[in-house]
Amino acid sequence: MRGLKVLEAVNRLGPARLTDIQAETGLPKASALRVLDTLRHGGYVTVTADSREYLVTARTLSLSNNYQADEALLAAAAPILQELRDATGWPSDLAFYQAGKMVIADTNRRPGSFSVNRKIGTRVSVMLTAIGRVYLAFCDAEQRNAIIETLIASDDADDRAATDRPALDALLEQTRARGYAINERESVATIRAAAVPVLHQGRVMCSFNVIGLAQAVPMRDFEKTYIPMLMQARQRIEAALERND
Repeated sequence: MRGLKVLEAVNRLGPARLTDIQAETGLPKASALRVLDTLRHGGYVTVTADSREYLVTARTLSLSNNYQADEALLAAAAPILQELRDATGWPSDLAFYQAGKMVIADTNRRPGSFSVNRKIGTRVSVMLTAIGRVYLAFCDAEQRNAIIETLIASDDADDRAATDRPALDALLEQTRARGYAINERESVATIRAAAVPVLHQGRVMCSFNVIGLAQAVPMRDFEKTYIPMLMQARQRIEAALERND
């Protein structure tokens, strides 16, 4: 797990110095260096000779060459989300749930436009993001309980809110009632977001959001203006999936 944690950090930050990797992973210097040396010998990480910065190598691609995201869903969603961005002026992320985190499968963020530029493959909190909360609210009860058990067992501080089950159930009930989730500067202090689920054949497939700078749009205006656009985009994606069946 330490090896995977360090590899994820190098992939996310790279090129990255040892001190950056330590800060990201929370590992002691000796442990981080030992893991990096192992990854270098395995061919998954390389280091520049002059600046001592670490980078992932092309061999890391072999770790995912047997993974296939729902290509039909992504193909249907991408142009609709781009139109949504053109209409709102704000970017969107589309995410799947995987092993205690929401994983960004597609994004139309542009580098430098936000303080946090998520990439495809970035893993983000279920509890602190709108895409995570709305996914959790709309998945079936069996999956929801399994996800909550995973979050409760986690040592990640971002998952701690899952331990307050009454408060969590109230939040999820509210989310289902209104059909969307919000994130009011809880994961990143400078942004707010709203997200909706994508349902197909009675189950939630993924979720997607609209993200805006908090200082640019008050939350009330954000919801009033962009929620109808989100809902319409959701309907179009779900309709496209139905046509592809």
